[in-house]
Amino acid sequence: TNAMLSCLLRSDAEGKRLTWLELLEGMRTILSQKNFTQVPQLSGSRPLELTDAFSLDNEAADESSQKLAVLIGINYVGQQGELRGCHNDVIMMRKYIEEQGFSPSNTRVLMDDGEHESPTLANILAAFAWITDNAKPGDALFVHYSGHGGSVADSNGDERDGKDETLIPVDFRTAGQLSDDLILANLVLEVPRNAVLTVVIDACHSGTVLDLPYSFVADESTMSEVASGALPASLGQNPTFNFSQIFRVGKMLYDLHKSGASKQQIMQAAISQFPGVFPGSLGALASKFASGGFI
Repeated sequence: TNAMLSCLLRSDAEGKRLTWLELLEGMRTILSQKNFTQVPQLSGSRPLELTDAFSLDNEAADESSQKLAVLIGINYVGQQGELRGCHNDVIMMRKYIEEQGFSPSNTRVLMDDGEHESPTLANILAAFAWITDNAKPGDALFVHYSGHGGSVADSNGDERDGKDETLIPVDFRTAGQLSDDLILANLVLEVPRNAVLTVVIDACHSGTVLDLPYSFVADESTMSEVASGALPASLGQNPTFNFSQIFRVGKMLYDLHKSGASKQQIMQAAISQFPGVFPGSLGALASKFASGGFI
């Protein structure tokens, strides 16, 4: 978070607009100077040219469009593994996005500081529901998470690397972790058509936690190859994303939708015919097809 905001604030002060590639390179430089080993990563639901300017805006916005944000910072106060900087990350991010036109009244903040809404698993999912339920085409949505990340054994066979990446809510010991399947179902797949969602995650394993089909890992080798022209400056296919299962599920849902099946029939058919594929998110995916969201 700090590296990203340092780059963006410096460029704003200089009156410049960074490209995605310049932002990633700037973050790499700051992290290296501070002797951190983290590698910035970018992932997306569609191919993205990294030479495009970084922006939180939606190009499809009109006069009625709005900007909605959810900011989550967890220090795990009083727990083993307590962090120190996550609340400050949210404070800095909130200031930055307000300068980008996000209103405090349209921003939901979760922090374990005793003053804001507690970042429990239930409250995080409720915040995801709030931002997607209130979103409409043309809106710009933003989610920021700063806290612990993790991974657990894949429980349903949808991960090529055999692991589900997770975010760690403040009550993880009793409520469990927030898996990538849950994030896909409750946030990513619920975004309306022509709305744009940008997510910044400052946590371990954050590069793959959204389970998106395209990715770019800004390590030294990749950045050098892009600079030399050996690799394109764009998002490539995510090697851990299971395209074949998505296409298989998608075709079945599309065929059911075209045949006139109800939303409930589509959801039940998806769950019964593909019990091992995204069980947490099939309902959301089926709902999208049933309502014509992907047609």
